[in-house]
Amino acid sequence: MLLSPSPYAAIYPQQYIAYRSDVTSTAEEPAITIDGNLDKPFWNDIPWTEDFVDISTNTPPSQRTMVKMRWDDHFLFVGARMEETDVWATLTEENSVIFHDNDFEIFVDCDGSNHNYKEFEINARGTTWTLLLDKPYDDGGGENSKRVDPVNGYDMSPFIRSATKVYPNDAINRPDVRNTHWTAEVALPISKLMERNELAKRPSDGHQWRINFSRVQWGVKVNEKGKYEKNPCCQSCAVPGTAAEDNWTWSPQGKVAMHLPERWGILQFSSSTSPRNDEEVLEYKEWDVRCCAMALYYAQKGYYNKEGKYTDLMERLKPFFKQPFLLHSSADVRITITEEEGFTATATIGSLTATINQERYLVVRDDVVSSPSTE
Repeated sequence: MLLSPSPYAAIYPQQYIAYRSDVTSTAEEPAITIDGNLDKPFWNDIPWTEDFVDISTNTPPSQRTMVKMRWDDHFLFVGARMEETDVWATLTEENSVIFHDNDFEIFVDCDGSNHNYKEFEINARGTTWTLLLDKPYDDGGGENSKRVDPVNGYDMSPFIRSATKVYPNDAINRPDVRNTHWTAEVALPISKLMERNELAKRPSDGHQWRINFSRVQWGVKVNEKGKYEKNPCCQSCAVPGTAAEDNWTWSPQGKVAMHLPERWGILQFSSSTSPRNDEEVLEYKEWDVRCCAMALYYAQKGYYNKEGKYTDLMERLKPFFKQPFLLHSSADVRITITEEEGFTATATIGSLTATINQERYLVVRDDVVSSPSTE
């Protein structure tokens, strides 16, 4: 929600208010049984998000996807509902690359730094993949998970809980049964979501994190043996019918790329345990200064691609500012070239100063409160 005009209003992301749980978890165990069933009192009065959209086009997805969330001191709870007429999943080994099946995915950046964010994927069988990205892939980031390092890799065990349920009658991989939908229910440990995010703040009333959700959807067909097999044929993509998957997201990304944390939605925590008529979606006051910092980042990348180096001269950067990340007219900008031949750029708008570097690491400081933060 933006209360004032913004040059970045066209890409302002979705927002959602997550209400506090009315039952109390322990650090080791969620307060509810995580079984994939969303038809329980815990979820009944909690609103759904908007329907998912295509990740980068304006074509509505053929099947609806919605999410709802709650939280307590120890867990972020996520419930998802995916309309699906042909529920298909093949992967059964934990920490497989789950998006090779149809799946549901959660991305959380609890300090808004674009670094050390967490990703969770689950297919209709309930097989999962948990990973941490030290930074986006485009910035040289890499996967930290039990898949790549079975001994020391990141995961959310032993406290994470997840489950799925398929309708009707748990019928999965059954071409003879027309499905209606499948659901996923997840309890993500707050402590694991905040791991390695030194400036992250724990959930509290009015506090905001960055989050997004993705649904990867492959076409399937029935083969000569009467079984489902993958038949890539995207529906809402840029060129419908292409031999590719569909990517449906809660907040659009602008391109087929989930690893753009600056485009993710906004999760607002509420201490209320149920929706209130006077509850307001709060303005994400850092939006403009963050987008301005991202404008500097993308302009520097464009300049580097042409010249093989970064620059501290704004006149040289000006041709490289592109939609949707144009330079904010009110920003005071400073750029420093670092000893490592990288850059540090700051953008100040009002009391807020955003600092970003060549690896997309972004921190916002509010001079009114005089303490650095990333949210």
